[in-house]
Amino acid sequence: MYKKIFIVLMVLCLALTGCAGTEDTAKNDKKDLSILLLINGTLGDKSFFDSAEEGMDLIKEKYPEITTKTIEMGTDETKYAAILEENVASKAYDIIVAGTWQLKDKVQKISDKYPEQKFMLFDDNANDGDKKYENIYSILYKQNEGGFLAGALAGLVEQGEGYSFAKKTKKIGLIGGMDNKIVKDFLLGYEDGAKYIDKDIEVLTSYVGNFTDAIKAKDLANILYKEKDVDIIFNVASIAGLGIIDSAAETECYVIGVDSDQAALLGEAKAKYILTSILKRVDTSLLRAIDKYKAGEEIFGTTEILGVKDDAIGIADNDFYKNTVSEADRAKIDEIIDEIKADKITIRSEFND
Repeated sequence: MYKKIFIVLMVLCLALTGCAGTEDTAKNDKKDLSILLLINGTLGDKSFFDSAEEGMDLIKEKYPEITTKTIEMGTDETKYAAILEENVASKAYDIIVAGTWQLKDKVQKISDKYPEQKFMLFDDNANDGDKKYENIYSILYKQNEGGFLAGALAGLVEQGEGYSFAKKTKKIGLIGGMDNKIVKDFLLGYEDGAKYIDKDIEVLTSYVGNFTDAIKAKDLANILYKEKDVDIIFNVASIAGLGIIDSAAETECYVIGVDSDQAALLGEAKAKYILTSILKRVDTSLLRAIDKYKAGEEIFGTTEILGVKDDAIGIADNDFYKNTVSEADRAKIDEIIDEIKADKITIRSEFND
């Protein structure tokens, strides 16, 4: 008799424990998250940082229960560590999202101090050394693939017909914000893409020295367009690149945008000079990360490198692109995209190690 009662009680206990476990798991799945995006600069660049902010919008749209906040830290790098410390110490956010090489060491340092805080670092890799940071998820991008698409398009325009502002000089340019590994990765792809179409194309480069000085970027673009006879410039300069687009419009030359769909953001008067933009999809990569986290994947302590295959690198296929670039050349770019996805094209990279 007592034995039967004991068995019944044990079964009830196990059942209740199982239910409690299921309930706890459900609570974890539905737990409202709070996410902070730290911008090491300002919004309004129509490019890289705006794409990150759009990522927060995508997350909020898909997961209304998630709270998001964005803080623009400005351009004074001496303040970044203090702003990061203040927000981590507040313990107000489940995940803190930050990006670029300027914040990498600061995020690494503070992650040691606050091991329970989760971080997402985009456009750099916290785990590229001997030490593994278990609370940091890093996202890198194959910008060399984007550069390849830009170079191939420039090469096609140099050969093609019906391009009103192409002088067919076989000289194309790239203006980067800084001479760093990410910009060089774009450049290697750009050179490879151009020569994939025409081995005789010459690529000229200039660097602003930062990603904010639009006036200097415009001056450099004017030199390339007017003095060096460059036909098309690939803008890899973030907010400084708005000066490159201004120069293209004033000199009536072509430019290729970067990171976000710059033709759609800047309006028709300038858009007709923008052949397309190479998209570095910070926005969708951040949403992808949250999708994986919500699904229970162990992403922290890992690094992912995302490219064309992952829809993290692409080309702005908008009405401006369709109206400016010929159908045949667009078909060729689509073919190249398929070849990149199938690993049929080898593209040099600064990140082969």
